[in-house]
Amino acid sequence: MPVPLDPAKYRSKPFFNPSDFIGYVRGLGKLGDRPAPEAVILSYQRSLFDHVCATHAVTPAEGYFGKELRYLDDFGGRIAIAGNFGVGAPAAAVMLEELIAFGSKRFVSVGTAGSLRADLPPGSLVLCDSAFRDEGTSYHYLPGGGLVYPSESLTASLRAALEGRGLAFSAGPSWTTDAIYRETPSEVLMHSGKGALVVEMEASALFAVARFRSCLIAACFSVSDTLAELAWRPEFHAETTQEGLESIFAAALEALGP
Repeated sequence: MPVPLDPAKYRSKPFFNPSDFIGYVRGLGKLGDRPAPEAVILSYQRSLFDHVCATHAVTPAEGYFGKELRYLDDFGGRIAIAGNFGVGAPAAAVMLEELIAFGSKRFVSVGTAGSLRADLPPGSLVLCDSAFRDEGTSYHYLPGGGLVYPSESLTASLRAALEGRGLAFSAGPSWTTDAIYRETPSEVLMHSGKGALVVEMEASALFAVARFRSCLIAACFSVSDTLAELAWRPEFHAETTQEGLESIFAAALEALGP
């Protein structure tokens, strides 16, 4: 059964847009006076969010975004990190939509992913240049299937930042799925056979939203576990996984900076 169930939705207008919701919140006086950050790094792991808040001078956003958004004072508040908004395609898409409506224009998604290849053990870095759409959110933005792509220019900037820091990384497609506890051997074989390097939960939805809203996004992952041997080996709390997240964050700052 195809998603969405009603294909006519692509020719129809929604009842309300993110800009309507942000306007509603603003009208209640719950956004504060500080302008939106021009660029935002999206973080799904609390360990990275806490690390950034502990090692950088940050200022919490006021009001509605106060729990999730921290302005980086070293960058004059032009760049922020967003976290504590959940994981998976729907949560990430909502956060991205609302930040775009707030006024942010460029994004880097920094998260963990499961390896589908034996030569990408935990701690490896993967720059995502496309994503297989095995989640539901993206199909409410873009018809069709197959691959969806990030911003070429911002991905190139992130690649240059990774290379400039001497970081070893691989670049290639990811497999994005909603159902983390329903990843199967046949799916691993199928998607790795198509070239996917890793599996994660947000990229294809984020790329679809960004394309629909005409903003720029790139994504990079630190490998936190592996399915490459058709068995699960978790390393979520390994030092290499955290070091990978921190290295990507530093490269993302460079890619988004002046």
